Amino acid sequence: MKRYYISRVIGNGTHETPYTSELRNYIYANFPNEPHFIKQVMPSGNIFGWCLHKYDLSQSAHDAVMANLIGIFSFPEGALDRQLSTILPNIRNAIRNKLDAIGFDFGWATLTNTVRDVLEYIAHSIQLAEWAEVTILNKNFNLNKTVADVPAEKRQLVNQHLQDLGVDTSWITSTTTIKEMVARVQLNRYGTKLKRWFFHDEDTE
Repeated sequence: MKRYYISRVIGNGTHETPYTSELRNYIYANFPNEPHFIKQVMPSGNIFGWCLHKYDLSQSAHDAVMANLIGIFSFPEGALDRQLSTILPNIRNAIRNKLDAIGFDFGWATLTNTVRDVLEYIAHSIQLAEWAEVTILNKNFNLNKTVADVPAEKRQLVNQHLQDLGVDTSWITSTTTIKEMVARVQLNRYGTKLKRWFFHDEDTE
């Protein structure tokens, strides 16, 4: 049974204790004979403190994950292209509360958006934030830094890169935060060349 999870990132980034997924460690330690991991979106560093997984496990393994891992979140089962309007209000609220609690804006979503839209939003946010960390901030990561904090030469390179992807950058000002840039870019990913490699039409839970 396939299921999507949001899991904590643990470790401190050292050679002895590298960053890894708490969910991944738990599954491999407790369910060595399960089908295991399918896909994950996890930054190389602990940017958000959370990562996104897709796992194929038995029902008993899924139940154990939910019972034993702190803060673990499982998305509702079902076709990825079903609209949020088809999901019970309490479950929709749980999704919103979880995303808000870990720093992902959910105000953009409407009842006509799909579960796939939400999963893509999380995946692209993690990927784009990692790109911002490396490309814009030289790993001195702080999403609340503004464009004015970025050296002029690097600002020009980033601006050109976004335009090459088909992203409108005319709205960006010196007071725009890196977090706002990341959110705006990924929410306007349609029509751009941003690669969608994580989700497939045939995926169902």
